[in-house]
Amino acid sequence: MTAVDLPAPIVVARHQCPFCRRYTRADPARVEWHMARCLRNPGARNCGSCTHHQPQESGDYCFPGQPCGCNELDEGCNHPDGPGSDLKFPVQNCPLYEPAN
Repeated sequence: MTAVDLPAPIVVARHQCPFCRRYTRADPARVEWHMARCLRNPGARNCGSCTHHQPQESGDYCFPGQPCGCNELDEGCNHPDGPGSDLKFPVQNCPLYEPAN
């Protein structure tokens, strides 16, 4: 019997979202599920890739979980006929969607 002194390489298959490139899984079905909802997928017509999207902004001294005195701007839609404030972002399949350049 001989001793093996080198590690054995293992090849692992991963699948990646082509839009955000951050979401990776071994199961391709999970990646397809994500791709249908991905914020950067223009085919999903959601806020993340829309020209009217107003991202949430905060001041320089804001820390998560701590109150601050800055003027925080909530995420929203700056389209004149935009959705009401009762919607949760991101909105998917928005009729007012225009792709961002």
